[in-house]
Amino acid sequence: MGERGLRVIREFQSYYDDLNGVRRAIVQRIPIAPGERWLDVGTGDGWFALEIEKTGSPGMVVGIDLARCEVELARQHARDLSSRSSAFVQMDAYRLAFPSETFDGVGTFLALQDICLDLPSLHRFFGEIRRVLKPGGWLALATTTPEDAETPSQRLALEIYQYIRAGFFTKAEIRAALERMGFQVEQVEFYPTGVNLDPDEARAFIQFECDWLERAYGWRNKPDWRAVWARFEPRIRELGGLEVDAKVTFFLARKARSPEPLRAAPVSASAEVHA
Repeated sequence: MGERGLRVIREFQSYYDDLNGVRRAIVQRIPIAPGERWLDVGTGDGWFALEIEKTGSPGMVVGIDLARCEVELARQHARDLSSRSSAFVQMDAYRLAFPSETFDGVGTFLALQDICLDLPSLHRFFGEIRRVLKPGGWLALATTTPEDAETPSQRLALEIYQYIRAGFFTKAEIRAALERMGFQVEQVEFYPTGVNLDPDEARAFIQFECDWLERAYGWRNKPDWRAVWARFEPRIRELGGLEVDAKVTFFLARKARSPEPLRAAPVSASAEVHA
């Protein structure tokens, strides 16, 4: 990657760290009471967990991720911010190493498409979250719903994500899965981030995404970024850029009742991309 590509990635990473205040806006919509314990699943570099801590209310925020390098980065960000109530741990999202009814709330920000590959894994994931939530506990879920993409550029960004590594669920699928697993959906809202990469920035972003799979998860059968770029370059240039994570869908749900029974469907760790 050349110097321009590195600069693009640094700038994009810096932008992603903030996302035009979308993380902050979503956290402000979550009813966090003083002294509560919160869990951030698929914490990545830790910004959502640290944003929850910034409210000044929670007694403890724990961020978990399957990738060790992400956990180490989150810990560094916590040190940089002199965090006093956030902790970051490497952990599998389908096998949360906490007793039942540990947390008052669980959050996950733009990680669902990496954690869950299909509807059975989505049900299992929500079931594990429900297990560690106290009665009446909150689930704050921020994701991307493909049917709500507003422009061809946004739809192309979703297509590229899906081609490289991720899958997405519709609002109806997420709501149905939440309700099946005993949650009551209280709110569904949308937040624009405004991100729009020019073609050169999009090229660097595709390289970063492909290389990140091996760096974070040891995924050696990752797609070659050059092949991905060759496949999508004409459409990116035709559209003048790529709107990546341009619109976030936010669900606020509450643990309300017993879940419906599910058939056992083991999920192997090798099948999980991100936790």
